Formats: sequence, C-alpha cells, structure tokens
Amino acid sequence: MADQHYTAVVIGTGFGGSMTAIPLAKEFMDRKQGETLLMIERGTWWTTPVSTVQDKEVKTRDFLARKGQPVQFWSSLNHFRGFIDLFTRCFRRKKNEDGLFDILRPGKPGLLGIFGGQNDGVSIVRANGVGGGSLVYSNITIRPPDLIFDDPRWPTTWTPQQRNDYYELARHAIGYGISSALQAHKDNRIPFKGIDLPLLNVNSGLSNIVARTARLDPHLDVKPDPNNSRGIKQIHLDPGMLPGKPLPPVSTNRYWLDRARVFQTAVSQLTNDFGTVDLAIADITSENAPIGPNEIPPNYPPKPPSNPPANPARNYCERQGRCNVGCLPGARHTLNKQLMRAIFGGFNATDPDNPKSDTNPEFPNMSLETLSEVDVIRALPGGGYEIQYIQRKDGDLSNITRKIVTADIVIVAAGCVGTTEIMLRSKQRGTLPNLSDKVGFGFSTNGDYIAFLEKTQERVSLIRGPVTTSYGHFNTTDAGTGGNPAAFHTLEDQGIPPALASLLGQGVPLIHSLGKGNQGRLFVLHAILRYLWKRLVQSVRAFFTNYRERDDIFRSEEEIAANMMCVVGMGREESVGQFRLGKSGESSLRLSRADGKKFYDDPIYGEIRKSLARLAQVIRDPADPTSEFINPFLTNTAGAFDATSIAVSHPLGGCVMGKDASQGTVDEFGRVFDTSKTGARSFYEKLYIADASVIPTALGVNPSLTIATLALRIADNIIQEL
Repeated sequence: MADQHYTAVVIGTGFGGSMTAIPLAKEFMDRKQGETLLMIERGTWWTTPVSTVQDKEVKTRDFLARKGQPVQFWSSLNHFRGFIDLFTRCFRRKKNEDGLFDILRPGKPGLLGIFGGQNDGVSIVRANGVGGGSLVYSNITIRPPDLIFDDPRWPTTWTPQQRNDYYELARHAIGYGISSALQAHKDNRIPFKGIDLPLLNVNSGLSNIVARTARLDPHLDVKPDPNNSRGIKQIHLDPGMLPGKPLPPVSTNRYWLDRARVFQTAVSQLTNDFGTVDLAIADITSENAPIGPNEIPPNYPPKPPSNPPANPARNYCERQGRCNVGCLPGARHTLNKQLMRAIFGGFNATDPDNPKSDTNPEFPNMSLETLSEVDVIRALPGGGYEIQYIQRKDGDLSNITRKIVTADIVIVAAGCVGTTEIMLRSKQRGTLPNLSDKVGFGFSTNGDYIAFLEKTQERVSLIRGPVTTSYGHFNTTDAGTGGNPAAFHTLEDQGIPPALASLLGQGVPLIHSLGKGNQGRLFVLHAILRYLWKRLVQSVRAFFTNYRERDDIFRSEEEIAANMMCVVGMGREESVGQFRLGKSGESSLRLSRADGKKFYDDPIYGEIRKSLARLAQVIRDPADPTSEFINPFLTNTAGAFDATSIAVSHPLGGCVMGKDASQGTVDEFGRVFDTSKTGARSFYEKLYIADASVIPTALGVNPSLTIATLALRIADNIIQEL
C-alpha cells in the first residue's frame, strides 16, 4: 500500500528535476486545486561551513536542520588534510551513501576491488546531493553550435527562433532563478538585462570572470553573437603581433588571471572562435559600473519604481579555485539555493535565531524526500504510477525504510546514469513492460578528456580563479576553426582545487590508483603513504640544506601548480554506447559500444589530441620542446594497471529521444514511449524523462545549459497537456 499520493513526483533534483519541478509547482499553485508535488533525492544537502556575505552567522545549516533535513558541509581545507577529508567523507561508497561524489566504474571489480578486475573503458563521475550536478559542475552555461542539432538523431521540431528563446530562458533560469525566468517569460522580458525588481531573484545573473579579483575591469572585447544575447567576450590583443608568435600581455590585460590570459592568448592563434565562458557565479560589477552584483536597467518596462529597494547583499567569487569541490564564499548558482527557498523558505538574516521569523516557502505544495533512492516505477492499471524506493536514516545510513508513493504524473530526472538504471530495472522486472527496446542505447562520453602540461613558458597559477574561465571551439563550419563539423570539439582551461594541488608532486602513479578503482580507503591510504614518505625525505634533506636553498617542502599549493596547465576537452563522440544491467559480481551497470570499439578509440579523441598538441607548441617552456599534454588515465602505465578509461563528467544518453519507439525511449517532449500503443499518443500517459539521458548525441560542450533548455521545454509541454 502506498504511503502517500501526490499529483506529481519528480525523481532527481539536478538541472532536469529543478527545471521541471518548479514550473509545475507554480502551475499547481496558480490552479488552486490542492495539487501537490514531491521531489525524491538520493543524497543530502550541502552548504558552506564558513561565513559569507549573505550568511554571516553560518545559519543555513541550522535552518535546514530545523526543517528536519540532513546537511553536510563542503570540505573546507585547502591542503593535504582537505584531500583526506574529500576522499574519506565526500566520496560515495558503501556505508557512506550520502557522499557528494559518486564514481561509477562499469565492469567487474575483481577480488577486493584489486585483483582480476575488468574496466569497461569509462569511469563516470556524478553528484549525489540536493541540487544534483550543479553541486560539482564548473558553472559553465555554454550553448553548442547549431551544427549539433543538424544531426538527424535529433527529432526536435522547434524552429531556430524557438530554440533561441528556450536557451535564453534557460540562461535566465540558471542566472537569476527559475521562478524569475517564468515571470520574465510571461512578461515577454527574455532576455533580461540587470535586476528584475518585481521578481524573486535567488541569484544575481551570469558573470564573465577573468580578472584577478572582483571589481577589476579586464577590458574585454565584446562581439555580438546571434546565439547569445550576452555576446562573445574575448581578451584584447595587440593587432600588430605576428601570427604564430607568442603574444605578450598588453597593458589592458595586466589585471587578468594568469591562466585565463595565457589560455586565451594562446588559443587565439589556433581558432577564431574563442572567448570567456558565461559562468553561473555571482561577482561584483567591475570598476566602471555601480558597485554590487545587480543594477536597475534604464529601460525597465514599464518604468522603474520611484523608490526602488536597496540592492541586496550578494555573495561573490573570491577566486579560490574550488568550484568542483564546494564554493566556500557561496557564490556559485547551485540549484540547492533555489530548492531551499521553493520548499522551505529561508531564515531571517536580521533575526536568525528565531524560527518564527523564517520566511515562508515559495511553494508550500512542494516537498522533498532526501536520502531516498528509487528502485522501480510501476504503471498502475487504472492510470498513474507507483514509485518504489528506499530511504536511509540520517545518522545511520544502514537503517533503511522501504517506501511506496503514487502519483498521477512522474518525471524521471535522476541523470544519465540514474535514470537509465531505473528504466532498465523497471523494464526487466515488468513494472513498465512496454518500454522501448532502445532503453540503455545512445550513451555518449561527450568526448570528455582531461590533460596536463607540466611545464609552461609563463606562470599559469593553476589554483587561482574560478575552475574554468575560457573556451576555444575547433572545427565548426567556420574555416577559421578548422571547418570540419564532424570533428567539432571544445577546449577549456581547467583549474585544480588547492587540496588536490597538494598531490601534484605525487605524480601520475597516484592518479592511476584512482583510475584502477582504488577510490575509497585504499586510495587514501596509498596517497597518505606516498605523501608521508616524500615529506619525510624532504624534511630530512631540508634539515641540512634549507639554510642554503628553500626546499620543495616549503612551497605552497599555488607555487606547486604555478607552471602547470590543465585543459579539458569535449567533442562530437559517436554516441553509440549501450548500458545494460550488471550481473552478479559486476557493477550495477555495464557499458559497451555497439560497434565493438573501445570508448577511448573514438575518432574525436584523436582530434582533441591534435588540438592539444598545437596548444602545447604555443605555451610550453622552450627549454622542454618535446613536452606534451598528457591524459593520466590514458597512458601505457595506466593500461598496465588495467586503468585505461575515459574519465567522464558529462555523461549523456541512455534514454534518448527519437521519432518513435524504434529510435528512442522518449519523444522530443520527454514522453516515454509505450510499445503496446499506436497512433498519435503512443506513450505512457503522464510519464516523462527530463535530463541528460534524453540527449541523443554528444554536444561537444558542457551540457548543463542544454539540459536546462530541454527540461524547460518539457515542462512547458507538460503544463499545456494538463
């Protein structure tokens, strides 16, 4: 028997879940028919443990705890102890199911996870917490070029203008807030510039962060972009420099972050499609604008109020390089902020110790079950669905309660891996017996690739700044980028959190240990032993030599990473992977390519390596002319450890959209195909998928903006069908 019935249940709280749940909750409120919505999340809440501009007394955790919510703090240490905290507390594994980072290594773990193992060639990193992937992503809101949607595997019927409109809506939803975007869309004010006074903005808009500190003006060159109302923002370069020669920073670039300046200057010599990424991070306006993260637009329709409210205090980026492991100043636009206000409201900053002063939730018809992992979805004979899941007890994760809820509408948004696994189980057990045989097909690594160049000519300061500042597109339809769309790919600079930078001296073998599967205590023990042995040797040597020459043991994390460049790539991988459920002695999911190739043999990786080789020629130290970008997971040594795999942080597909059930699991509006039906409505009624799993091809860019765009369109269609 069901524990409770809801009008709608949304499984997952990431970009897909949040972008569908909040519009639907708002629609239910407007209809005033007593309709309710439940979100189910397998993880817990995460927040900062230090004082911020908006939460000086660090009351967010206390507020959520008062609401009966489990909360954990980001790992806050920026040195080796921070690394230990990350890998012992923040990684999900057995007995630590509330860890933030979840690494799926499809294959056979082997004896003790060490001997006789088999890797399917992919290791997938995903988030586990309220807010989903927004908790650990690089905050990049970037749109793929239109050539991606020309692929016949995209069954979308939207016009170019409709596609532009939804992408602009998604930028607003990520940049300011989903509720704000819905109101601005209703008032025909998308795209919107500046603060939206009558709306409830959780965030302060998107930023372009390349300056060393907030408030400095980097003097960007801005060019119009038909696919982005914010334009393309590039470094200003001296026009008189010769092509192919290193470009020294001009005076207007003296305030740039070293990594951003070096990367954009170098990549400008390789492609004409490059610039500064739009970041979902709050930052204070530059020196030539009124101070604060927002300003009132001069053409605000119909006209600005005569007494506008004071500009609210906002957290802002402090260039700590911690985006992927937890933003201590609370500047990132993570979705947990929007969900907290939507479901619980917030604490009153002027009276944080009085629970009665808490602000009201935006949507009292919306609730959340945390530490809850969905097993299967069952279609009910009379209509609607039953969702079967387990809920772990906060503080005793081994204490499990099995729960069942029912709903008229179900939206599955547990991410590429989570959603595909739920749908495969539901098909196998017959709870959704008429799912398409294409469930599990169309998996894509999105061409994810990470590489390091150890010695750069100029100082890069790898740990300073947001994790990513800039991009370069290669092989678009423009001849200035290579002109081969089949090989389209993107390169971006990538910072390293200081806690991980403390390990750079440990070398590639330690990374191989992680790739081999030694993720938990064994990996940490390996790292500690290597770290202590090296420090012991250095300490003994320093006792005799430090008075003459400063020893390596006394270098900071920034110095250790000063002349190392990290670059990530994404590209048009062939998207022919297939998930299947694992058997006894295997991981929960297994992966293979339909063409029998290894994932790392996809042609796009050869193209990415070519561009990295060209980039290395520009930025490497002339004293080391043979140095190259190295992917530590794809080396001969890694292969010897059976660790050769693609490290994937942007998995796509598994429940891809298609024109019918012979081509995909869902249609373009996320409606799940029912193979027992024919005609115009050959779907499971009111069952939807809205996340990365529906994307039918690689995007070649960070997918968060596209996931949000598709989810908002799916939400629109659900509301229209009501």
